[in-house]
Amino acid sequence: MAAPVPVVLVGAGKVAHAAHLREIRDLPAELRLAAVVESDPAHIAAVRASGFGEVPVRGSIAEAVRAGARAALVCTPWWTHRAVVEECLSAGLPVLCEKPVSLDLGEVDALAAVELRTGLPVAAGYMKRHDPVVRLFLDHCRERLDRARRLTVDIHDPNAPHQVAHLLPYEPPPFGPQPAPAREALARALGPDSTGAQREAYARGLGGSLIHQVNLVHAVLAGSGRELAGRLLHADGWAAGAGVSCRWRPDDGLVVDLTHQRVPGHRRYREVLEFTAEDGVATLSLPSPYARDETATLTVETWDAGSGLAERRVRTAEPGNTGFRRQLVAWARQLSGEGGALPGLADVRRDARAVREAALRLA
Repeated sequence: MAAPVPVVLVGAGKVAHAAHLREIRDLPAELRLAAVVESDPAHIAAVRASGFGEVPVRGSIAEAVRAGARAALVCTPWWTHRAVVEECLSAGLPVLCEKPVSLDLGEVDALAAVELRTGLPVAAGYMKRHDPVVRLFLDHCRERLDRARRLTVDIHDPNAPHQVAHLLPYEPPPFGPQPAPAREALARALGPDSTGAQREAYARGLGGSLIHQVNLVHAVLAGSGRELAGRLLHADGWAAGAGVSCRWRPDDGLVVDLTHQRVPGHRRYREVLEFTAEDGVATLSLPSPYARDETATLTVETWDAGSGLAERRVRTAEPGNTGFRRQLVAWARQLSGEGGALPGLADVRRDARAVREAALRLA
């Protein structure tokens, strides 16, 4: 068995503690945390309290490389990703970057150029793609795409501190306005004529949450000649930006509807994808991405017009094998030369292009 890959965690904030650190701790055969790059004292103390008291904390990527890191897990705020990922690649480190890698198409292209120059891959943190039940759903949709009529996504998202408070060894940050660097990055990404409401929706409802599901839709459509970008019918926002939805028609036979609602008073995250074909319906229900004791559920109902009989199948996976965990295992195998490619910058660009178009269509 290959030795565990020594990695540096860049940015020890919410997603690092709510997902990645606890998974790395449970995957000693695949990954070894060689260093952490972080400047916030509270986050550094939280790393120490999470069972990584002996891991060196460094101030730069170069120092992390000298500490033994051979790959980088980037969990900094999204608007810093271009600079951080470029620095990692230039230091010789392949990267797994949390989503969204970037919401700026120009930045994605710039990173693709660095990726090509260095010969090192950038994997995008689309952890849902690694959930075994989600993969069954994708396979089902692809097999019946010629009979597809509608693909819908409906998300109820608390997007509030209580969602991850039990997973963090420090007080989670409150939901609030975008910081100044994020606002500047959004203005660059959407252009000077974009509105504040469009930028907010792009950063959170569309680019921050639905970007995962846009990626899943693109995975279904891959190789079919169907696209989302350029086929947008409409995009709507309501409740002061807390709700957003968009509709695409990839061809005359298929409609794609995606909706995200921020509902802080609804304590549980709820996500449902439904694929309707001429002869059946597949429904995928997903818990909070941070849940370990819950699992995705796929229900497939099909009908036989000749016999009039229906069949209903339900598939689940054992708890604990989360998308985050399976993503890290797949990444470790890729780094060791034992696995295939993960979703990368081409996926990121395709997804951002479609979501950017929707954001700019919001009234």
